[in-house]
Amino acid sequence: MGFLAPWNLLSLLVLVLLAVLYWRMQSGRSSSYVWYPGIGPMGHVVQNSIWVYLPAIGFFLALVAALIATARPTLRLMMPENLAGVILAIENGWSMRQTDITPNRMVATQMAAKALVEKLPKHIKVGVATFSGYGTLLLPPTTDRAAFRSAIDSLDLGGGFSFTYGLLAALEALPESPPEGMSPGVIVLFSHGHDVSGNDPLKIAEEARRRGIKVHAIGVGTHGHNFDEEMLKKVADRTGGRYYPIFSASDLSKVHTDLGRVLAWRPQTTEISGILSLLAALVLGFSMGWSALRRRVI
Repeated sequence: MGFLAPWNLLSLLVLVLLAVLYWRMQSGRSSSYVWYPGIGPMGHVVQNSIWVYLPAIGFFLALVAALIATARPTLRLMMPENLAGVILAIENGWSMRQTDITPNRMVATQMAAKALVEKLPKHIKVGVATFSGYGTLLLPPTTDRAAFRSAIDSLDLGGGFSFTYGLLAALEALPESPPEGMSPGVIVLFSHGHDVSGNDPLKIAEEARRRGIKVHAIGVGTHGHNFDEEMLKKVADRTGGRYYPIFSASDLSKVHTDLGRVLAWRPQTTEISGILSLLAALVLGFSMGWSALRRRVI
């Protein structure tokens, strides 16, 4: 167990002092007495069983739970997590230095990627895969938008150009066996459409389609400048996705509507102060109810 505000636990010391004072008050009753005629019938009211102290014990435990709750305790609990997400597969080879798009292809891609993700709901996971002469997963799917922006800003250039490596890296980052009829993810491919890897782009696109994953292709380039728009269109069409020029990438703001729910149970650090507060309220309520039930008026 951890605490987000551990210093609040010091307030328990005050509770300990109150408990000590209460105990001394109970044990410090006078041992002397006077005889009073007619008080005999009240004798049975005096009880020393645990039930007499139950309301006080309940009140004490409720205070303990409430004070611990103010320290914002956390636990590692198994929680359901939706693994479906959007993977941006971004080309970062030397060809992205070309300036047929202002200011250049890479900067335009970074701006378009940020604008696209900015329009997605906060709970949608987004990952980043990069590719040039090989593909790699730069950022696993996450809802951390700051991590996403940092990943995009850190993109550097180098290597050749083979967009199929980006597709393969993106496919590997998405759930392999989603429930039937559920889409485990969507791939947004930023590329100029050339590939020298020897891989068959349409075969990889067919594999994506089989897994229920759409590939939306963003054309990063202009005609006559190392740009194969037709191949990008074919890949997108094969998966049921769409093709967009780089300047229209923001039109993909509804890309998340294709996502399904692929749930998995994973350990997560979860704050449980709400549970403790509820427990304190229940114990306090029980304590007050028990006290009212046991009350006798003579």
